[in-house]
Amino acid sequence: MYKKKVRNGYTTVNMTYDRALRDMPTAQCGVIFTNDGQTVFVSYTTPVIYIDRNGWLTCTGTYSPTTRKQMGRFLREYAPTMTYQTIKQIHMDNMRINIHTGEVELL
Repeated sequence: MYKKKVRNGYTTVNMTYDRALRDMPTAQCGVIFTNDGQTVFVSYTTPVIYIDRNGWLTCTGTYSPTTRKQMGRFLREYAPTMTYQTIKQIHMDNMRINIHTGEVELL
């Protein structure tokens, strides 16, 4: 677990993440592991990607160019069979995808 001061708009917020991204250890993003088995990618202070214990991935948005770059790095580390383009399409279609089987379903 590590704490980081994150610039969020005009304010600075102290964030606590469980892990940094391996390829971007100093970026203003991180990964949080929840008690119910979810892996959550957080960019700045915004939860962006959720992966539940069964492998279902949900994306809340594509946000800024920096967040999109961070998303790609997160996917390489935690869902290597997924690409940013796939996740963007899933988000636009209001769906979720299973990172293990490739199955998709409506939210």
